[in-house]
Amino acid sequence: MHITPQLTPAAMSRWARMPDHGKELILSSIFCGSCKTGRGIRDATGELHPSGDIILRGFCPDCGGKVCRVIETGGTMGRAEEFP
Repeated sequence: MHITPQLTPAAMSRWARMPDHGKELILSSIFCGSCKTGRGIRDATGELHPSGDIILRGFCPDCGGKVCRVIETGGTMGRAEEFP
């Protein structure tokens, strides 16, 4: 599965530093509340939260329900204002 989310520049800066295998794992295991299991994501967008975490939003590829995933990069890469 190769998905490239549409990210804000600040979020893309952090995303680019993550290993490719980690990105694929994250994008293929987003929990869908309707399907009650880990799914992929379609139409993914993302932004950098002030905490430094990346917030991904999109839709379940199976049922079309809204999904969201927090990628906790703030703890390892710092808050948004400290290190973009």
